[in-house]
Amino acid sequence: MAKRNRYRELENNMTRVLIADAAVFALFFLFSALGWTALKVITAIVAILVSLLCLGYLYMTNELRRRRSLWMVTGAAAVLLCTLVSLILSWPGPL
Repeated sequence: MAKRNRYRELENNMTRVLIADAAVFALFFLFSALGWTALKVITAIVAILVSLLCLGYLYMTNELRRRRSLWMVTGAAAVLLCTLVSLILSWPGPL
């Protein structure tokens, strides 16, 4: 019973963190499109660090390879990869 409650708490916290990370990623896209370089860099760093911290935390709690936690791993990895690819391709650019 205690493990089920621990997982439920982990799930609730990771949901909040991934929603916040997605919001930061959306701000990154907005600042990129507007050409605000300083804010683009700050939001890119925050999005990358939060995604890496999520993946690191899931690894430390041995949830990285469990099937029940696959959506958390996928969400964090998706934001990380999308941010990195967007930085590499310099897309979106200023309008």
